Parts: sequence; structure tokens; C-alpha cells
Amino acid sequence: MSIVAISETVGSQADEIGRELARRLGYEFMDREIIAKAAERFGESLMELTHVTEEKPGLLERFTHTRDHYLSAVEATVLDMAARDDVILCGRSASLLLARFPHVFRVRITAPASVRAVRVANQHGLTPEAAADFVRQADHERAARVRFLYHVDWDDLLQYDMTLNTERTTVEHAARVLAAALDDPRYRMTPEAQRELANLSLAAVAKATLLANPATRPLRVFVTCRGGHCSVTGLVATEEQRRLVQDELSALPGLKNLQNEVVPTRPIRLRSGGI
Repeated sequence: MSIVAISETVGSQADEIGRELARRLGYEFMDREIIAKAAERFGESLMELTHVTEEKPGLLERFTHTRDHYLSAVEATVLDMAARDDVILCGRSASLLLARFPHVFRVRITAPASVRAVRVANQHGLTPEAAADFVRQADHERAARVRFLYHVDWDDLLQYDMTLNTERTTVEHAARVLAAALDDPRYRMTPEAQRELANLSLAAVAKATLLANPATRPLRVFVTCRGGHCSVTGLVATEEQRRLVQDELSALPGLKNLQNEVVPTRPIRLRSGGI
């Protein structure tokens, strides 16, 4: 029972290695599938979800929270998949999102830019110059995105448990190396970690659910979960908004009980002649 979180660079063959490792172990593999699941579950745009996980943040984005709901959808999906265990998560900053869990095996897969450019050129039919520019730009934008979101250096190798240079290995050999490393008991899920992941996952899904709805997106409410029991707190303007939060969260999978402590600040107006 393990979780592998892979940080990839374009042209590194991380996707191929992750899929081969998943085949060997019988694990589920998620890469672009993370984006697809987030889009389907929370009704978001595939293009926007890709942008918030891979591309350099724009100027407006740096000073506003206009894309928070997209990021929340991706993070909720990553945590939801991790809570299921026996999964390999490639990209989408999964290695950073799960860094607090010591049992998660965090792997960096890369290769020299020149090597990756040749692979990209062969795969997409680009000229060598265009492929080199593509690799350089992709590295720059992903590093900027990670620095903006998580305030860490994407290239800091101390962020990872293992780094593989695919210039010096094959997909099959790399998968064997990773599978052997997972024999270490340190990378096994513990009951405590499983409970904490389940709590974080449910809270993240609740947050993403509220942000996915334009009617509840502006509300300043906060959700905490423990053992399937969730509490939502905060201030809203009306009783109708309070009920809307209740309705949105009541149907969450895995929710056992919802304690709605949201407080409407606008007093209820009584009709003329009311008691």
C-alpha cells in the first residue's frame, strides 16, 4: 500500500515510466487523468485546469484570486486519489501537495534539456530549434507556476526522495528501480496517515465544491473534517446563502454528518403584522 508522486519535466519519459510502474505493481496511474477527473467532477474547463498546473501565472493572476476554483479542483482530485492508496500520481504538483506525508514516495524524473528536446522533436515532428525552445519554455513556465503556488524551487532535489536521469536508463529499468525502492517500509501507508489523508481529502473536495458553484464561490466559509464528520463555519449575508452551503455540501461522498455553523449577518425581515 503506497503512493508514488512523480515530478516530471517535458520529454523526460516520466509518463511512460509511471505507467510501466503501475502495470508492474497493479496500481492506478494518473497524469492527464487528474485534469480530466477534476473537470468532470467540478464542471471546470480542461484548458483552464491545465493552465493553473503547468503554465506561468499571468500578471492579473498574481494579484487576484480569480483562478482559485480551478486550482482547488485539481488539488481536491489529487488528494482524493491519494486517499485511495496504491496510486501513482504524475505531475500536477502532487509531490508538493503530499510532501507532509512521509510515506509518499516522491520522485523527480528528468534528463538534460538537449536529450529531452530530441525526444520532443521526434514525438511531435518539430525542428531541433523549435523543440529546444519548447523544452526551455515549458521548464520556465512550470518552475514559475510552482514557485507562485507553493513558494518552493521546483528544481531543488531535496524536495524528492529519488531523482532519475533518463538519459542513463530505460523505461523498464527505471520502473524496476522504483518498484524495488517501494519495498522500504517507510513508503507504506499507516492507519494514521490514511485517516489524515481522508480528512484532508474530504475537506478539499468540500472547498472545491463550494468554489465550483458561482453562487457560493464568493462566500467566506471554512470546512474542517474528521472521520467523515465535517464542520463548516463563517459569515454570510443571508439565511438563503447559509442554506445553499448546506445543500451543496450535504451530498458529498463519504460525508457522515455536516455541522453547519455558518452565520447569516443580515437580520430576517418580518412581514407587516408578523409576530
